[in-house]
Amino acid sequence: MKYSSYLIIMIMLIGLGSLFVIKRPDGKPWLSVDMIFGNAQQQASALLDQSKRELGKAVDSAKKVLNDDEQTATSQTTIYKWQDAKGNWHYSDRPNSRVKSQVHTLDPTKMTIMAAENTEILEQLRQEKSPSDGKIDVDNMKPTDVKKLVKDAQNVQKLIDQRAKALEDI
Repeated sequence: MKYSSYLIIMIMLIGLGSLFVIKRPDGKPWLSVDMIFGNAQQQASALLDQSKRELGKAVDSAKKVLNDDEQTATSQTTIYKWQDAKGNWHYSDRPNSRVKSQVHTLDPTKMTIMAAENTEILEQLRQEKSPSDGKIDVDNMKPTDVKKLVKDAQNVQKLIDQRAKALEDI
């Protein structure tokens, strides 16, 4: 059994090798290394050319998008501002149909974009000023501390009202 599989493999290799030696009627061998690698090289070249064309299209498309974005960024933008019944100001890209909206035109070249609000500082202050158990020591509070506490509570209430109104508007 071992020798028969060895013998079959050897016959196949000899048959394959003979294709490199036996000639066609035109005098060229039936199979050559150039034929094998030449086809592979042609296919690789064709694939490379196609990749270059597709990459060129992608680059052109990206340039077009960037140019469109630059034109959009340099164009002026209109926003609308209105005040609700509680006195809070709201800004939108569309006017409010219920109240009179003020129209403002923004020039993006003169605008500064700031990072989102970071609340880590507030958390640090809260941990520094409040006792570890989270309770406020009312007996030892000064009038200025009470005033600051009330002001902070009012600010928190305003923030909650603004966010609630924004959610209603959405």
